[in-house]
Amino acid sequence: MKHLQKEFNGRNVLEDVSLAVWPGETLGLYGRSGSGKTTVGRCIVGLERPDSGDILFEGEKLLSKSKKGFSGKSTGIQMIFQHPETSLDPRMKGMDSIIEPLQIHNKCNGEEMYDKALKLADMVGLSMEHLHRYPSQLSGGEIQRIVLARILSIRPRLIVADEPTSMLDVSVQAQVLRLMQRIQEEKGISYLLISHDIELLHQVCDRIAYLEEGRIVRVKER
Repeated sequence: MKHLQKEFNGRNVLEDVSLAVWPGETLGLYGRSGSGKTTVGRCIVGLERPDSGDILFEGEKLLSKSKKGFSGKSTGIQMIFQHPETSLDPRMKGMDSIIEPLQIHNKCNGEEMYDKALKLADMVGLSMEHLHRYPSQLSGGEIQRIVLARILSIRPRLIVADEPTSMLDVSVQAQVLRLMQRIQEEKGISYLLISHDIELLHQVCDRIAYLEEGRIVRVKER
């Protein structure tokens, strides 16, 4: 991220934000409510477009692309949202939710697709029982595991995780964070972990960037 600026309703939400996430790193982004941290994440994945500045991913400038071009390149960048219950189609069972991105991105088909979905489910600790349930029949932690399996199906290199455990019980938070760390070790994925919980960030991040009123005020090693 280079010199990102973003204004909403005449208010500067982001002011000259520059950050880098390195391969295999977990970079924490800390800030109070309203500091602009979620906007940073949404700009990275293309849900918001900054007014100025640039975002480079693996050497390519994302903001110079058309919306379609950005979407194609950004399959390597995925996002986990704060509210797990809004992340899945309520009409789709767990297995169908994991298979859907495989169908959309033509990663495989038929029996191969089903087998891959089962492997992904096993990787994130889901059973067949979970895969045959609808989101309304699953806990928040189980939904986040399905979300992770969906994301992993398209082999991202960077995951933006926006308060991914804040709506979960404390014990489930720890389970999901351990799972994310294990996946990172196995796959070499980078995380931008957005949170207002500084203690959580100290536990899992390599570096922490502090955002105040739309500005990065410091970046510290854990």
